Parts: sequence; structure tokens; C-alpha cells
Amino acid sequence: MFDLSQYKIEYKTDKETSQVIATIPALNHISSFGDSFSEAEKNIKEAGLAYLEAIKKKNIAHLQKDQKYLKVLSSKFS
Repeated sequence: MFDLSQYKIEYKTDKETSQVIATIPALNHISSFGDSFSEAEKNIKEAGLAYLEAIKKKNIAHLQKDQKYLKVLSSKFS
């Protein structure tokens, strides 16, 4: 599981809707919102965890492809 405590979350209130908008700049400026601070906080943490999980899956897929490629290369030069 990931720890979001290392990431700064910025909050602001939309003047027209009075909703709270939460953003994590370090995670590609992902954002979420809620009708209250606690709802926005819950939603941004969920979005942040989903973003990090997607990055992890993408990186694992790349590593697996790289490993297969390296095996093919090493067999050609052995």
C-alpha cells in the first residue's frame, strides 16, 4: 500500500459552487472535490492511491517487457 503523507495536498474553495477542490501537485496535479473539506480529503486520497497504483502497474508491465527483451538479446549474443 502507498503512503500519501509524503505528498502535499492543496485545498481551495470554488466560489460559485462552494465545493472544496483538493489537488496533489506532485502527482501530475490530480484533483478531486467534495461538498466539505473531509469529503474532498477522502476523495483526493482515493484518487492519489489509484494514480500511484496505476503507475506501479504500468512500471511493472514495462519491466516485464524489458526483461523479455533482454533475454532475447542475451540469447542472440551468447
